[in-house]
Amino acid sequence: MITHIRVQNFKSWEDSRIVPLAPLTGFFGANSSGKSSLLQMLLLLKQTAEHTDNNEVIFFGDDSSYVNLGNFHEVIHGHNNEELLKMGFYCILSEPVTIKIPQYGLENSYLQYGNFNFQTVIQNYQGTHVPKHISYNLGGSGIDIIKLENAEITYRSKRLFTGTFKNCYSIEETTNAYPGSNEFLYFLSSQFEDIFSHVFYLGPIRTHPKRNFHWEGSHPKGIGKFGDKTIDALLSARIDKKTIMDNEKEKSIEEKISDWLREMDLAYTFLLERSESKDGKDYEVRFQKRENGTKIALADMGYGLSQFLPVLVLCYYVPEGSTLILEQPGIHLHPKVQSQLADLLIEVVNERKLQILVESHSEHLLTRIQRRIVEKQIESNDVALYFCRNDGDASTIDKLDVDEESGDIKNWPENFFGDVMGDMFAMTDKQVERIAENEPEE
Repeated sequence: MITHIRVQNFKSWEDSRIVPLAPLTGFFGANSSGKSSLLQMLLLLKQTAEHTDNNEVIFFGDDSSYVNLGNFHEVIHGHNNEELLKMGFYCILSEPVTIKIPQYGLENSYLQYGNFNFQTVIQNYQGTHVPKHISYNLGGSGIDIIKLENAEITYRSKRLFTGTFKNCYSIEETTNAYPGSNEFLYFLSSQFEDIFSHVFYLGPIRTHPKRNFHWEGSHPKGIGKFGDKTIDALLSARIDKKTIMDNEKEKSIEEKISDWLREMDLAYTFLLERSESKDGKDYEVRFQKRENGTKIALADMGYGLSQFLPVLVLCYYVPEGSTLILEQPGIHLHPKVQSQLADLLIEVVNERKLQILVESHSEHLLTRIQRRIVEKQIESNDVALYFCRNDGDASTIDKLDVDEESGDIKNWPENFFGDVMGDMFAMTDKQVERIAENEPEE
């Protein structure tokens, strides 16, 4: 689980400071307040780790990547190319790892760690991107275990080798001082890649509903940033016999989807059926609004359901312990279902040990989370809620202080979800004014 993040000189963030993350973390705030940018930092590192071009120090993206951030000039705070771009995260590994570190005149040192903390600093040098600093702190001690800086690799501040970088997270020893001296450095970069292989993203705009879906037998790892691989994932799950546990009874992902659709009163049953085609590879998604009711195609069920289905599938398709980044998961949903969305997220956090990082504008989602904290359906320590704002040239972030007994937010930002009370008072004043105008004169 990713426990902390920090960005400096990244888009609207001059310095986010250290932002603690929880199993369920919500980012709220006005448009262009910087909340999406915090999540984009993680996506930038993920797409760099998955990029196949070894010449790319950092992959700012293209139209097919998770995010397309343009270039260094577009990303750097204030568009000041002289500034340093700093990104980092802390992570608790699912299992402790053991690494072997060669030292001068000493036997190999075997060290076991459960924390994995990373920082990279990128500078723009004569139009190219160069890591000025890459460090890994594996023990949480505050001391960089392994660091590359000024072409030197150090271990606990002791110089080991002359080194260089392969990209913004990979360090390579260049002097061949010891046989296999690069093995533990490669191990660090592979751990970095493994962490981000368990991070999945679903964007705020999802694919338009279709009447027929063609499946060539693919087995996607996720469902795509637009949810375009949702049906592929469901059919893959049938083959792989992926199941989830509910009250000690095994249920398929499709059964669990039907359970939630009934709970949310969106549909009674979800059906994924093979349709007639020459190659037998076409499928239809249909729903029954009521038991034994007419089967209705996804394309005829309303746009909201088609936009919400990928959220449901992703929550149960990814491996347990994964991290999900969800932007506007409740978009196009009516208020009641936005509230129930919070219950879905809480369930998969508790039962599937997922970490959910959600960016939202939904007051109903937030209010239901507050209620569930009071009801102890999720521990307050397992929730972190933030409000982002941008009052000028830089974004700031405040952690919302939720009272465990009442659910009230003690540091509620002014006009957080608009001036509802102000609107109510204004309407009342106008009603009184009109009544007075219509009263007959004595």
